[in-house]
Amino acid sequence: MQTDLQAEPHPTENQVIPNPWVQTLKNIFLPEFCLQCGVRLLTEENGFFCPTCWEFSPPIERPFCIQCGQPHQGEVGFGETRNFPCAPCRKNKPPAYTRIYSPARFDGPVAEAIRLFKFNGKPRLARPLGERMAAFAHQEMECETYDAIIPVPLHKIRLRHRGFNQAHLLAREILPAFPNAILDESLQRIRPTRVQSRLADEKARAANVVGAFAVPREQSFDTKTVLLIDDVVTTGETVAECATALRRAGAQRVDILCAALPSLYSTK
Repeated sequence: MQTDLQAEPHPTENQVIPNPWVQTLKNIFLPEFCLQCGVRLLTEENGFFCPTCWEFSPPIERPFCIQCGQPHQGEVGFGETRNFPCAPCRKNKPPAYTRIYSPARFDGPVAEAIRLFKFNGKPRLARPLGERMAAFAHQEMECETYDAIIPVPLHKIRLRHRGFNQAHLLAREILPAFPNAILDESLQRIRPTRVQSRLADEKARAANVVGAFAVPREQSFDTKTVLLIDDVVTTGETVAECATALRRAGAQRVDILCAALPSLYSTK
């Protein structure tokens, strides 16, 4: 199922501008506080973290790997501004996708925001997470080259239980950053899988998603460059399986953009 950008307005359109007096009364009678530092929140821009804590969440900055997206260790990339492949990616067999991009490490307020967003029913966190992703995309990606933005799908059972697909909400938020792309939801999760984060090792995670994704036969991505959207990429097994299904459907290139990546290296 394809969704034309013009046919489906961005969710921030047509929204009522908040009345500053309503916000003032809310701050007096129903105050909200930053979950990281405890300071009172004075706007509804985030609703969970103050601008300072959110801004200083650990970012992923150059140099980072041009395949897995992981930042290089300081001593490896010190003084370097060009991105280059990390040692594991140079050694391992290339996956079905080409590149993973991410603006942040899975740490601090970003990690807590993703947990709240995904497991605690806080869909409004899609906006601040999506804003970080879009800002990173403008800086580090060739946004005009993508033909389709595709969220990693949930199985209908989990979607019914959670009430929303977090990848879909992120995809809607970042869509305006990609001027030639449409939101496409034809990728399907055709069987239920266990939650990847609850599986102990990479082998179990790989087995969990084998054959779990497919594209309907009538749908073709022939010669298309597509961008797959997810909240977190840990071992990469889920996005690799999604990319395999998209390549079978004719996609010429599949890249990944996620809200955060767990760091492989100590940041201390």
